[in-house]
Amino acid sequence: MKKFAVTLFLLIGIVSLLALPCLAAEEKAATLEKAAPKATVGKGKAMKIAAAKAPMVKLDRIEIANYWGYYLDGILDKEGKLTAGRRGAPLVLSFVYSVQNPNNFKIMLDDLKFTVAFEEFELNTLTFFDDNYIPAKTTDYMRFNGTFDYNTANLSLLVTGGFKLQEMNIKSGDLLKKWWEGISDFTFPITVNGTATFVGPNGKNIIVPFEGTFPPK
Repeated sequence: MKKFAVTLFLLIGIVSLLALPCLAAEEKAATLEKAAPKATVGKGKAMKIAAAKAPMVKLDRIEIANYWGYYLDGILDKEGKLTAGRRGAPLVLSFVYSVQNPNNFKIMLDDLKFTVAFEEFELNTLTFFDDNYIPAKTTDYMRFNGTFDYNTANLSLLVTGGFKLQEMNIKSGDLLKKWWEGISDFTFPITVNGTATFVGPNGKNIIVPFEGTFPPK
């Protein structure tokens, strides 16, 4: 009996020695866990993300970047009308937008797309994908160039505005001639209608619609 008690005592001692390193490791891990600060999202940053406001996009003005006047080149038929090799005068316009960031942090303009109409006749759709960062509480002015060609514009008029031309009792060529000759003084309204996509600090898209007319009404 005495021999059994001694053996049992020795077994308990051996088990205690084996378990001691594990208990010490667990105690050390618990101590480190209490001492280490918990990783949390700062309240200020969370408030910024939650309070992100949509930027404002506004057409500031339209400028003439390149202008060659009005002309048509090509081969004339017997009646003096242009046939083969027909070419028309190009026209390059600059659309200047003000982009206002009302937030306390920078925001990225990811893309911008808008349709251009001369006197309510849609002639061209322009798209830009260059990333631009707008600083906090800042208004940036951005310039986007668009090229218009007489023949392409004429095709757009016939396809999308054919019925309206009939209602106005005017030929597409006469209307284009009026625009190309009057653009230097902006004698007719040019309207834009589009959307701008921004990316906030949380990585989510903010889509902002906009429209404008130049000269202002």
